[in-house]
Amino acid sequence: VDGVMSSDNDSDSSIEVDAQVKGEAENRIMIVCDEKQDKNLKSILTRFEELLNKSFPTTVSIDTYNPTSVIPMGGNNAQCAIIASTSLSNGQSSAENILGRILKKTIAPGGGKVAKPPSHLVVLSPLGTERIEKFPYSMQNMMGGDKLKKAREVEETIISTVKGRFIADSTVPSMDYTILKWGDVVEDGKIISKKEGVLDVAPGDSLDGKIGVEAAANALLQAVALRPNARNATISVVGAMDKEDDSAIGEEVWEDWFLRLNGPELWRGEDLFVGDEVATERKFEQLAGYIKEWSGVFANGAKGTGLTTPVSVTQSRFLDGSESASTVRSKYGVRLEFKQTNTGSAYKSKTEEKRLEQRQPNSVSSSNQPDVPRNSWQKREGGVEVLVEEVSTKDGKNALRVRARRCNMDDSTVVKELSEETILKNLGKAVEVW
Repeated sequence: VDGVMSSDNDSDSSIEVDAQVKGEAENRIMIVCDEKQDKNLKSILTRFEELLNKSFPTTVSIDTYNPTSVIPMGGNNAQCAIIASTSLSNGQSSAENILGRILKKTIAPGGGKVAKPPSHLVVLSPLGTERIEKFPYSMQNMMGGDKLKKAREVEETIISTVKGRFIADSTVPSMDYTILKWGDVVEDGKIISKKEGVLDVAPGDSLDGKIGVEAAANALLQAVALRPNARNATISVVGAMDKEDDSAIGEEVWEDWFLRLNGPELWRGEDLFVGDEVATERKFEQLAGYIKEWSGVFANGAKGTGLTTPVSVTQSRFLDGSESASTVRSKYGVRLEFKQTNTGSAYKSKTEEKRLEQRQPNSVSSSNQPDVPRNSWQKREGGVEVLVEEVSTKDGKNALRVRARRCNMDDSTVVKELSEETILKNLGKAVEVW
């Protein structure tokens, strides 16, 4: 918990004294929610606290505050702040007021150590906040008095605060966010034996269905304390778990679910070959070579592929194993990175082009194609990284899989969904042929 929830923050000149600041604890979490308004949420948080203290040798202190109460500045030295979006009745303005207090650095009365604000903001939110225009979420939002719309405002406020905090001042301590979404909360036993009781975790606001109290509490534990991939990501969770048999969902399953957040993952083909170590290693080399050859089709203008955005093809570089699941034995990857074109943010008017020419009067293009005017900084245009992986299976064998995930992204990148779909369609056909 220490390694995931806490961080070393520098001092800040904007420090205030708050009489409510508590003494420093090794690990502390603050929760902002209206438990009277949502009793199911109270059940989840109670179970979450039990799981948290069961999982770690040191006690984690948890402070819970109603959104309308006086929120302590600095978050009482908490490393993580969990905020229930549906408890903030005024959406954006409520979120801004709460953040304005918990992100302030404070000094306890009589001096002492500076209280550091939380480095991880976790938002608990309902499914559908990014799909308000689609049924049934459009009806839920209308019947609930813009409940989903206000919840989305809270999410966006948290995300923009985290991103803007770093951009505005690089000396400000780093901070991460996690948006954890689930559907209507029920007792696990009511759905665990049904189709809707199958536990599933996926990137983005992408799933539909109900969630059990046990499943929600376990997902929250993973996102807060165990999975670095949950940082700066949106996660959807549905389904149920058996409280008496929490081993039914093993470590490797949770690990793989949260691995999908890296990118995020767009497509995968599994069990393309299953066998012993020697046979699988040989097939891995064949499949890696096949994917390398396949990617070469996109290197020369992508003619015949249906791709309208040009790409550059490079081999993936893996600096260490921190982003891989523990079950991955070998991996190979290629990156199809979209090139900048004379459209969108790269478009230049005639006046702007003339100014660029005057600044670089002797520049000559090395090809017959016109140069793309560049901004002072190179914007990341997005892309798709294709990974070939050899993984260990539960029964002691090895298997091959192919995954595709987004790459070459930053906060200003516009997702090229049509181009991504074209690449994934081509990849799916290629893997099927193999």
